[in-house]
Amino acid sequence: MTSSLLVSDHRAGWWRSVSTDCLLEPLPPARPATLAEHAGVLRLPLGAPARAVFADDARGALVVVRGASSVEEIPLAIPAEHLACDGSGRHVVCTTGAGASWEPWSDLVTIADLETGESLRCRVRVGEPGVAVVDGEEEHEPVVVLRHRQPGAVETIGLAAIRAAGPHCPVVRGVSLALEGDLGHGDALDRKGGVLYCATEAGLERVRITGGGSLERLVTWPWPVEGRAYFLRLDPVRRELVAALRGGPAGPTRWQHWRNHVATWRLDEESVDVEATDDGLVFRPDVLDGHVAWTVVHPDGDRLHHRRPDGQTLSTELPAMSAAPRPGATPWDAVDGRSAQRRALALLDGRRTAVTRGGDGELSIVEDGEITTTVSLETPVDEGGHLTLLPGSPPELVDGIGR
Repeated sequence: MTSSLLVSDHRAGWWRSVSTDCLLEPLPPARPATLAEHAGVLRLPLGAPARAVFADDARGALVVVRGASSVEEIPLAIPAEHLACDGSGRHVVCTTGAGASWEPWSDLVTIADLETGESLRCRVRVGEPGVAVVDGEEEHEPVVVLRHRQPGAVETIGLAAIRAAGPHCPVVRGVSLALEGDLGHGDALDRKGGVLYCATEAGLERVRITGGGSLERLVTWPWPVEGRAYFLRLDPVRRELVAALRGGPAGPTRWQHWRNHVATWRLDEESVDVEATDDGLVFRPDVLDGHVAWTVVHPDGDRLHHRRPDGQTLSTELPAMSAAPRPGATPWDAVDGRSAQRRALALLDGRRTAVTRGGDGELSIVEDGEITTTVSLETPVDEGGHLTLLPGSPPELVDGIGR
């Protein structure tokens, strides 16, 4: 199956899918949708009813991308917070978060069936929950796994129990296990081991989900350097878990002094390697078949880093963003009345990485450490937009969590 790049400007309200074989020449027509930026895009495995899904946070719909010209919508509760699917890619779960509010207020969870096009909703617990879906064993159906915040906990609810609860958004609760940390941010699911990894202030917390949803606490792995992870990325091919660790000053107005490391855990060996990288803002790294890419935003210049499987890291200077974050303000504060800017990136293959220039409406292709192509995306692409590669992978090579 041909790989494609899903490009979205969630502020301007459009998205498009571009084949990576003829990338950006010419740009295909854009489609309307306000992609829920925090929930991101959920890539589905080969054999699933569609290639990817994402939440439209304006229309309250799950956008189902079945092919280059085949797109459908399923009703969805918003504001969308996190997306996940089972191993078959048929059942998609979406949690709700804060949206434009300062505090979480919605406890709705949507379960969508991509084969029938139907969805149902239940109520769980307010608090921006993370989500994963674990395949059932033997006679069991898939299990929805929620990672709660403040207080931190992992909760499992069988899909059958949610179905049986019926319509009208009933409250449905399951089996719960308290986490050591309250501030969960970043989740990954290892389908081979049935282990959910949660990034909290206490460390990399691990919970095994077995049977019909029983929970087994595993030893928490401490962060290997000062700081903690806010994003987890699973590389199922190499069975590695990658995270950008943020340390240094706690205050967000001193973000240019944040000290960053990229940690890689080898899951089978339970060992970790750590690589120091530039100070500044690291936002949502990407992994693909042993390759890792991340950007660092800094007042002295932004850089893209691409680490290859052999350990070599290529660094590329990126053109400055005209409304980049400023020292003395948080990276999320507006600049001169314009949205806070950052960058989205996506590894396309072992040589190419796509990266946006937020606020300036450009997408660049970096190949072997050099910018080879830069294309205008027609709108500013405020906040960096969103990029997701849709390569088409076997079920065992998809962790089933949206990014």
